Amino acid sequence: MRWRDLPSLTSLRAFDATARSGSFADAGRMLNVTHAAVTQAVRGLEAELGVALVRRAGRTVALTDAGEQLARALDDGFGKVTAGVASLRQTEARRVVRVTTTTYIAETYVMPRLPDFWAQHPGVEVAMSPSPEKIDLARDGFDMAIRALPRDWVEAADEEIRPLCQSPVVAVCTPALAKSGLHPQDMPWVIGADRHLDLAEVAGMGLDASRLKRVELGSPHLELSACRQGLGAGTATEIICRADIEAGRLVVLPMTGLPVITYAVVMPRGARRTAVEAFAGWLATIF
Repeated sequence: MRWRDLPSLTSLRAFDATARSGSFADAGRMLNVTHAAVTQAVRGLEAELGVALVRRAGRTVALTDAGEQLARALDDGFGKVTAGVASLRQTEARRVVRVTTTTYIAETYVMPRLPDFWAQHPGVEVAMSPSPEKIDLARDGFDMAIRALPRDWVEAADEEIRPLCQSPVVAVCTPALAKSGLHPQDMPWVIGADRHLDLAEVAGMGLDASRLKRVELGSPHLELSACRQGLGAGTATEIICRADIEAGRLVVLPMTGLPVITYAVVMPRGARRTAVEAFAGWLATIF
């Protein structure tokens, strides 16, 4: 298609609306412009094509033979465009919202609340993909990530970051371990239950890292579970272990020097589907 050989879309829309409504005034109301603007656009189209398309008939307009021919062509063309756009919208509306985040955020915080989102947005499918890795959203086809931001985070040029909340990292263990009489220095520790504490930061808690008894399971997914089962004390953001604390499965140890973590929705820049914006907006209400 050679677009430069076509009249402007504005003039074609003005003529199509005039042909459908039978008057410049009604066409103007259809297009939310003045009837004078419609008249000018149609007259400009006639001048460009070198043929009369409409003729006045009192307060209405009638189509010439050339106008009838063009109206049929536009009805067919705009009809196909309308059908194509509607089909695309239906396809996009059905497409799953793909979200990547950590196992802890997915299982302990977002998934238990998903019924509330579906009650507000029935028919929107959401696929959570738990992973400890930072995924390239655009490359891997994800609509968004829920991430714990590094302390020195800077918004990348190709990503939009919407902070959700700040949550302190807390040290937790079972009530039985807390009542055992062991000093935190002498407790077994599942280090990095939510990947926010490393050995270099243990000193900030007043502990000697070289003397810690470490419990390593090889799977970040199992670390908080190990704390629940009494295998050791560990660290996690308060938002992650809140349900366990409220239920009495874990208690907070009085440790200082732990960081505060910012959670955020991270999305590729550019056009987004309504369903993606709806889910991002809903996340802002639950954190």
